Amino acid sequence: MSAITLAVLGGSGVATPIQALLDWTGHVQHRPELRVVLLGRSPEKLERVRAVCEQMVRDAHPIINIEATTDLRVGLKKANYVLNQVRVGGLEARAHDETFPQALGFPGEETVGPGGFANALRTLPVVIAALRVVNEVAPNAVVLNLTNPASLVQYAATLYTHTNILSLCDSPITLGEDLAKLVEQPRSAVEIGYLGMNHLSWVVSMCNAEQDLMPLALERIDRLAYLGVDATYMRASRAIPIPYVRYYLHPERMLAQQQGKTPRARQLLALEEELLSHYERLSAADDGGVSASTAVAKRGAVWYSAIIVPVLDALINDHPTMEIVSVANGHLIPWLPPETVVEVPCRIDAQGAHPLPVPEYLLPLELRTLLYSLALYEELAAPAIIEHNRDLALRALVAHPMVHTVERAERVLNAVWPTGGI
Repeated sequence: MSAITLAVLGGSGVATPIQALLDWTGHVQHRPELRVVLLGRSPEKLERVRAVCEQMVRDAHPIINIEATTDLRVGLKKANYVLNQVRVGGLEARAHDETFPQALGFPGEETVGPGGFANALRTLPVVIAALRVVNEVAPNAVVLNLTNPASLVQYAATLYTHTNILSLCDSPITLGEDLAKLVEQPRSAVEIGYLGMNHLSWVVSMCNAEQDLMPLALERIDRLAYLGVDATYMRASRAIPIPYVRYYLHPERMLAQQQGKTPRARQLLALEEELLSHYERLSAADDGGVSASTAVAKRGAVWYSAIIVPVLDALINDHPTMEIVSVANGHLIPWLPPETVVEVPCRIDAQGAHPLPVPEYLLPLELRTLLYSLALYEELAAPAIIEHNRDLALRALVAHPMVHTVERAERVLNAVWPTGGI
């Protein structure tokens, strides 16, 4: 098999590129020779990450070549795959998104609600510009998107570029594994009915070859307290959400819990400084790979081994896998627009992602309204941001299920329009 080029947008991220290389080296069978191009804006930070990556894979076979550049056209040229993990504004911007909504009466989060909108204001123009370069210099590349807000990024990409793009998230994997443990079954034996949009999705059915497991899961659901949604409501709706749904169903509770707490971004900023310093010390060390692996584990970037590597293996080596990823709805969920980006189970192989039928009829009506409102928000927000249309942005926020009113939408816009508030 000929060498594969993987370009990483946001390649100066201190943990994730290295974790991806470790996973490629240790877990994928029949991996081709790999050329990894790290793209970033800070030459100094990029070089630190590149040097450690290179050291970690020095004994890899087949060979992994590590390159780094700040030039998009150079780095993306002839890429077969592009991993998008851009974080516009860095962790300081994330800290802003996690805190400013609280002053407006909303819980703060970087991917949902007003925080997610501010994130999108900064992120969408940068990502769309990069994907237009992909279209020019690597028109056949497959883009794997990790950048949040993921479904809005993917929707804008399909609207303004000709990109073959999939958005990936580890939340469905974590929930599936935890539910299998809850009912004391191996994950491989449990079939899960899952649907929604990124960070607004649910498990609506569970079974194995012998029985319906959903009643038992709902009976024990109190044990998964981290989900943050009242167990009484989960039992009433017969739908088990990923944790982000708590921001929609319990916003007042989430806001109260955040008061006086250090945002996650501040913790990650401290860890980033620690890792960068550690990487400098590793540059001349013989055990760089081992030490870096230990350091990276502190970041908790589990999504690389959980989903990125299996998806790449399926696409490159045609080793089919079943994963929950984000794709265009089409006619899969009939009560959502066809262009909505939905998060559903797919069979992934060398030809791409093939959505599987989902039991959409099991999702109760009140939760369908949340999804439909979010779909309309994204349909309006993408052109509002890319075309700099404040009136359209106002309409988008009124449609958002966490905002609803004109007054609240105006407060959000006054805080962040047009640059995301920083």
